[in-house]
Amino acid sequence: MDDSQFDSNIREKLGDYEAPGFDPAALASLHHQMAAISITPWYSTYRTELIVGNTILMSTLLIIWSQWLFSNKATEAKEIEMMALKSQSQQFGQLQQELEYLKSVKPDTVHVIEYQQQSSILYLPLLQKIDRLERELKSILDESTRKNEMLLTQFKEQNELLSLTPNESSILYNSLSNRITPRKKPEKTKRAIANELPISLESSERNLSSKTIKEIQKHYQKGIGIKVGPSLLLSYGSFDPGDSRYNFGGGVLADFIVSPSLSIEAGVLHTQRHNRISSSDLLPLPTFPGADESLGKLNNVDIDSWVFETPINLKYRYPVSLKSNWIFGAGYSAMLYSKQILEYDYLFDNNPSASLNSSILDKQLRIYPGTVNLSMGFSSELKNKKIFEASLYYRYGIGKVGIEQTTPEFIGISSAYWFTLK
Repeated sequence: MDDSQFDSNIREKLGDYEAPGFDPAALASLHHQMAAISITPWYSTYRTELIVGNTILMSTLLIIWSQWLFSNKATEAKEIEMMALKSQSQQFGQLQQELEYLKSVKPDTVHVIEYQQQSSILYLPLLQKIDRLERELKSILDESTRKNEMLLTQFKEQNELLSLTPNESSILYNSLSNRITPRKKPEKTKRAIANELPISLESSERNLSSKTIKEIQKHYQKGIGIKVGPSLLLSYGSFDPGDSRYNFGGGVLADFIVSPSLSIEAGVLHTQRHNRISSSDLLPLPTFPGADESLGKLNNVDIDSWVFETPINLKYRYPVSLKSNWIFGAGYSAMLYSKQILEYDYLFDNNPSASLNSSILDKQLRIYPGTVNLSMGFSSELKNKKIFEASLYYRYGIGKVGIEQTTPEFIGISSAYWFTLK
């Protein structure tokens, strides 16, 4: 028997054979599902990571570029100032040489001349004090002369000068005289001594009104000011449905100062928030992905959320002094949920002492309406010229957020450490 005849016999015997349990409909369904499967590209799988990475990269490049731009402007200003100081030093050197030459020239007539060199830093405050004393003395003399003229006029009108004796007339004349008579020297006096450094070049601090402080700040402000700094916050969040928890967060903020009273604050804050929904507040199961009724009765759900907030607040500053302000703010924050972990707790055979757990990870990027913000705080300039700001804030959710669809409400404390860029 050759090979072809052997193959024919085998095909005849196995042609009508069907394997036990074979289902042609299942095979057709499998072929249909395989045809429906589409191969997704690699970048679609890592879409969220690519978006977040590119956003961080662009933000980093923008910050580095702005820092480089501001540093170049500051360097140019310093170079111009150094050139001006160099020119002044050259002029001072020429004047010094001319003074030495004049000292070396021997005149025909001998004069006694005293040369005294004082630093301009010491000499200028002394001149200012002398000028202030002269103005005060002149005002005192003018006031004394005016009072004497008023007294003389009154005496002339009443015609009392004729009835006075010579002795009384002399006493009256001396009392009305505008001459400055010496007075007793006080025990402690303040004198301007040229050889000693002044204790303070500034006058004693006075309480300035808020209007005056705003005018001073407006005079020195040039364009829009920019401050950047880190921020930390502690919040007490309540959720509906859900319970209340404390949360910590932080980020980077920028403050754009458009006037002495108004500024716009923006930035990015990150917080990991926790929420637990008990059995009494549980929503219907279809709203929770991955919940399995076959494991038992759902007792509670623990939810961990990684949240990015982008606040935009309008801030009003009421000055207390030149270095401190009361701050009132209002604005809006959008919420970006980057990741959520839902942990389910089931009762096992309705036994409170036994439970089953399951969890699900959701990494889909979602944007929610966010919160309306109100804040009140205080800021003060430190000795190193940096500014520290602390405030109380209240945030109310204007929509439902997260997979659990809760309405958040937060109250807390925030702080910022500002670096002035412009």
